[in-house]
Amino acid sequence: MGIGTHLIPRALRERLPWRSLALGCLLPDLIDKPIWLLTQWLGAESHLYDTSRMFGHTAFLTVGVAIAARALRTPRLVAVAYAIPTHLFLDVLTDAGMGGGWGVWKSWLFWPFELPRLRTLVTASTAFQDLAYEMGSAVYIVGEVVGAALLIWDYARYRSKRA
Repeated sequence: MGIGTHLIPRALRERLPWRSLALGCLLPDLIDKPIWLLTQWLGAESHLYDTSRMFGHTAFLTVGVAIAARALRTPRLVAVAYAIPTHLFLDVLTDAGMGGGWGVWKSWLFWPFELPRLRTLVTASTAFQDLAYEMGSAVYIVGEVVGAALLIWDYARYRSKRA
């Protein structure tokens, strides 16, 4: 969220509601992670749920939200529409940095249409194994530290403006 909000040009970012930007930065995970965790817990045997990047991480959701934002022109929806792509971009970079390569994004950006190749890109693992893998990655840790630092910096700037 910290990095994602800063990928949006500052002049635009300052005109949009921050909470909506934050929501947009998190929305793909807020949609997909609960579904994936539930299917893992239930033991679903479908290739559709082999990954925690499903509908929320697709170009279809991104384009749909952008069209709605363009039509309705509400600042909150515009903020979400600008923020979702930052999440997808950062996931592409994280995948590449963690050894997934640049092509992995094709398996989730157009989900479920890349399913046959998805099985060759990911191995079946538990939610805890995936979390442990991410938490042990320098790319992931650095991203989280930088993001947290940016959020703290934004909060300090906000507090100083209010004082």
